[in-house]
Amino acid sequence: MKKYLFILAVAFTMLAACEKDQNGDGNGSLKENPNPTSIGSLYLAKTEIAVDPDGFNMLTDGGFENFIGDENWKSKSLYYMPEYVSEAETPLTGSRSLHANVGFDGWGDVAVQSICVKKNKSYTLSLWYQGAWKGLNAYMGFRGAAPHDVNTNNAEKNDVWEEYTYTFENVDDLKVDAFFGGWCWYDLWLELDDMKVIPTGSANDSFMPKNAQVTSSSLTNASFNEVDSAEKITACKDGDAIWGILHNVKMGDKNLHNVLYTAKGDMKIVTVGTESVTASALIPTACVSVNGTKYAHFYEYAGESQPGPEDDAETFEPDWTSNGSVVYSSEDGKTWTETSLKWPAESRFIKAAYVQNGNYVYMFGSPAGDKGRLTYVARVNASDFGKIASYEYWAGEEWVKDETLAAGIMYGPTDCMSVVYNESKYTYMMIYRSATSGCLVYRDAGLPEGEWSGEKLLLADPDAETPLFAPQAISVSGSEIQFVASKK
Repeated sequence: MKKYLFILAVAFTMLAACEKDQNGDGNGSLKENPNPTSIGSLYLAKTEIAVDPDGFNMLTDGGFENFIGDENWKSKSLYYMPEYVSEAETPLTGSRSLHANVGFDGWGDVAVQSICVKKNKSYTLSLWYQGAWKGLNAYMGFRGAAPHDVNTNNAEKNDVWEEYTYTFENVDDLKVDAFFGGWCWYDLWLELDDMKVIPTGSANDSFMPKNAQVTSSSLTNASFNEVDSAEKITACKDGDAIWGILHNVKMGDKNLHNVLYTAKGDMKIVTVGTESVTASALIPTACVSVNGTKYAHFYEYAGESQPGPEDDAETFEPDWTSNGSVVYSSEDGKTWTETSLKWPAESRFIKAAYVQNGNYVYMFGSPAGDKGRLTYVARVNASDFGKIASYEYWAGEEWVKDETLAAGIMYGPTDCMSVVYNESKYTYMMIYRSATSGCLVYRDAGLPEGEWSGEKLLLADPDAETPLFAPQAISVSGSEIQFVASKK
């Protein structure tokens, strides 16, 4: 870790100074500014959570409803669909399905999607399709270290939707591709709808966002320290209050790296610090309160990656890197010091999200860069939160101490994710900005290690040119989630 990553072990004056600034009497009682201001580019939103009528599905958009048109369907992050695939005119259910019109002889994939699976567990793929003639030489199944598939050419009718299923007994694979395709011939057409993968025999509850809406395009600042702008916000619910970090803050003639704030449950900000809690421009990803202590997770942007000895310099595509992540702790926000919780540059937990449930704090993570496709999870007993040696990592079948054995729990970038546990529904809920749709999306799971559902559309961005990012769940109550998001 480079020396300039040290934390400002300042006598952080946020609470004491703010009390004096806000009251003028220094007696410690907190008052709100009677003339509050606002902080733009920080959005407050909410969504209802309803039972998913289509049930649990590990695939994203298995009914092909959300991605309209060829270009949006051909996502490099989740679905792969070839150039001869387009939107069908007569779906089985919903408003859309997939149509393939083949003009060649040979194998052709129709739809492929990568998912993370657990070792020694069974998964079932189901789908519906119809085609140009009887006995289509079509296949469905899973591709992993070894292929697992079935031929579906027992169709007795053409131009009629029929359902097919295939069960895969996984042994060692951690990621597989659920696929549908086959041996093609000229003038062949077929249509596909309602692709689904579930753990075999599972009846997992699954939920989906409903009536998601932005309730405010700025946050009310009732502190006596006026904030002109902030680039990013993290948030943590702590009892009835909320606290977090504002990143790249402008206060009059001062530019601060990271500032601590506190807010009421309605996200009205009531205190804002006047000194940066970090000595350099570290980027916050998450915060959590454990046993009365505040923790904030940061990483440091270290520029673009460079070609390695095995890379072709002409075709190499750079991505951003980090030279390490670090967690800082505080006592009531007055002083901040560096902890021993550090993850190196190659770690799977450069970007993180926290959620506590019972005795465990779960840390969801993703590596540096925007091209990583996997998300991981670690856990630690709350009483040992500050001890790096106590952390365990999900390895596909069990929890282990070695981070290098960590297995992905979902496939597809989870940019600046946030996770919350809904006690009334016994469900973990994750929100983030999707590389597939460019919108805020939602996934859910009964366990932190999954299986996780595919992406479900949460909120279309109000301004596509500058999308919302880094959504932070601040409260979940029964059938409603409230969250904040940032906009550059």
